[in-house]
Amino acid sequence: MKVIVVNNEKGGVGKSTIAVHLAWYFAEHRKRVLFLDLDPQSNATTTLSAQIGEPEAAAFFARPVAVPPLSAPGIRVAAATPALRGILTVDRKLIQQFRSNLMDASRVFDMAIIDTPPTFGARNLAALIAGHFVLAPIDLDDYAIDGIETLLKHIVGVKEKYNPDLTFLGLIPNRLQTTSPRQRDNLKGLVRKFGTKYLFNGVIPQRSSIGEALAEKKPVWSLPKTAAREAGREMRTVFDKLAAKMELT
Repeated sequence: MKVIVVNNEKGGVGKSTIAVHLAWYFAEHRKRVLFLDLDPQSNATTTLSAQIGEPEAAAFFARPVAVPPLSAPGIRVAAATPALRGILTVDRKLIQQFRSNLMDASRVFDMAIIDTPPTFGARNLAALIAGHFVLAPIDLDDYAIDGIETLLKHIVGVKEKYNPDLTFLGLIPNRLQTTSPRQRDNLKGLVRKFGTKYLFNGVIPQRSSIGEALAEKKPVWSLPKTAAREAGREMRTVFDKLAAKMELT
């Protein structure tokens, strides 16, 4: 089982949007996907409510759990609940229990996708220690860009200290406003500063149809509108590159 962590330390960058679409993408590619929502805001849990099963996400930290297998390719969600807010202190036993439960789940799932909180803490650390891959959606507004170096420092630090097998897939510019000169300039600045080492080769433009799809709890590429199909094509192009980078194609 490959564990993909979707991580950023600022809210409002479209992290959960990418996480749930990744789950849909891999399920459509005949993968059995375990989705763990570690973000107490529970946006992903709301969107994937039809796929919620047992146990809830907080239980992965608390005790040994058995995740029922899927009978066919699809998604099972370990939901975000208020109990997640109690997991604040970095505790070795909690992190080891989380990692152990994920390893057990690998017997019956092909993929695990973890949506993390927008503030770095115990849940983010546990996810990164247990993960094989991490990707970081970023917004191209000035305020959102300010925290990128801290984000990278945390990811690199976890790789060096705790999880040498963690592969950083890159910063993924999300919700790019193609008509905004400021955002285009910010993107050029990121290319100059981080290059291909940290910046993923692909962007996801801002499209109103993505929000419409989330409201309907469907992937954007499943909507019949031409604009939605175009948005879906853009997103799936990025996901195809991610899958190739993870050697899943």
